[in-house]
Amino acid sequence: MTRAWRSMLYVPANVPRFVAKAPGAGADAVILDLEDSVPADRKAEARAALAEAVPLAASGGSAVLVRVNRPLRLALPDIEAAIEAGAEGILLTKVLGPDHVVLAAELLAEAPRRMVIVPVVETAAALLRIEAIARAHPLVAGLLVGAEDLAAECGAQPDDELIVLAKRQMVIAAVAAGVAPLGTLGTVADFRDADRIRDLVARSRRSGLVGATCIHPSLVPILNAGFAPSEAEVALARRQVAAAEAAAAEGRGSFTVDGMMVDEPVLIRARRTLALAGAQAG
Repeated sequence: MTRAWRSMLYVPANVPRFVAKAPGAGADAVILDLEDSVPADRKAEARAALAEAVPLAASGGSAVLVRVNRPLRLALPDIEAAIEAGAEGILLTKVLGPDHVVLAAELLAEAPRRMVIVPVVETAAALLRIEAIARAHPLVAGLLVGAEDLAAECGAQPDDELIVLAKRQMVIAAVAAGVAPLGTLGTVADFRDADRIRDLVARSRRSGLVGATCIHPSLVPILNAGFAPSEAEVALARRQVAAAEAAAAEGRGSFTVDGMMVDEPVLIRARRTLALAGAQAG
């Protein structure tokens, strides 16, 4: 992907009034949903709606992905419809393992433009294979843990430390594979508690997560702000990089900025902060 998806807004593909509002939501990505938010008897209708929904959702500048169903008899026509409509990628739900990703990638190879895959790990068995899933194919752009389904299988709550542990494991697997770790270290289902969600996003970003999904547009600004470097962070990063150049001219690899020691690991974070700020401004 060309920039980080700080906010990824789920929109049921079969509800035209929600799709019509998506371009104005300000989300980095819109996920047109064919899965959980669509009743079983409306799946075909939602799939057919992609032809108009994808370009409409994209008209506001958001990337547009499609969350496809399992089982295979539903996933295949879902993926074909996403390709035909011009989506930028798919969320591959209830991923089984790396072979599942490879099969989806074979279908996406038929698209006239490059499409990406975001596998969603929602079972204990898949979690045990998350490193292989992350590395399964070059089209994998990010990873998500489906907290509700994984928690239900494990008999846990979606905000329990068990699920947080799974998400932390996902961050390591994603970083090792060079893809985006997505999500939060808790649930954003209660979109009314903005202060709690701001704190959650801040904790999640500190843990390496770079963006998250949401089901209500009121959370989009919170995610966009929370997963972006603050002005203070950008200013500090600039001072650190500038000081590094001056120190290098004197043959020094470590130095202080604002009373704190700076060496190469700190500079890596500083350069990443500036790159992220530049990408989001572009």
